[in-house]
Amino acid sequence: MGSPVRGDSRLIHSLSRGAQILRLLADAADPLGVSDIAERLHVDPSTSYRLLVTLESHGLVQQEPDTKKYGVGFGVLELAFAMLRRLSVARLAEPHLASVAVKTGETTHLAVRDGVLAVFVGRHTGEGILRVETAIGSSEPLYCTAVGKALLSDYSEAELRKLFGAQALERHTPQTVTTIDGLLLELDRVRRSGYAYDDEELHPGVRCLAAPIRDHRARIVAAFGLSTPATRMTREQIPNLVGHICRAADDISVQLGHDAGRLSKSS
Repeated sequence: MGSPVRGDSRLIHSLSRGAQILRLLADAADPLGVSDIAERLHVDPSTSYRLLVTLESHGLVQQEPDTKKYGVGFGVLELAFAMLRRLSVARLAEPHLASVAVKTGETTHLAVRDGVLAVFVGRHTGEGILRVETAIGSSEPLYCTAVGKALLSDYSEAELRKLFGAQALERHTPQTVTTIDGLLLELDRVRRSGYAYDDEELHPGVRCLAAPIRDHRARIVAAFGLSTPATRMTREQIPNLVGHICRAADDISVQLGHDAGRLSKSS
């Protein structure tokens, strides 16, 4: 975490302290108290309190009513959303997310990899009475989700074992793949078909499809996905849905400069 540069007249040090507090709260496993923050920043508790109250007035931190300790506020999420909208892949995906959601009636989403997780950075909610909701900023495991498998589809066995280490892959449903060998088989199917499929592997009653998005270097940088209640994604409907998501992923890849050699079997 950065510290204010002493002697730099351009900096407003109280603002720098506020930024440090936000980073402390973001990195902390649990909410922090006024004294906790004062000790870590080497300031008086009264200074820590005034900084927290100021941040709270802008919605950037929030105080828990029972413990009186502080955590990151929803205002930070609003700022994060603004940043995400500026990311090229998220911005380029927005019209495609909306278009596919309208055409299919199902929820669409865009995800990127963060360690062993797929983080959702874009979405458009479907119009069905029963629909799958995806929260921007939320994350799900890579190994048992369609977006995750799409993001991992270029990984070799060595890369997968390095990524997941010796940790067991947690079982979420009877369909969850829990071994690297099983995941390798899944990823081989993704490479051959051009899309990934989650058959109630994370959430019972939810099925998902996803296709990888590539940049100008042919690297997978995101995954375009679609989620629906399992009862609405029958085997007969999958080819049509796959066609929509693969065309959207290909179009976004082309906009990112990828030479679209991949055409899904359903396009």
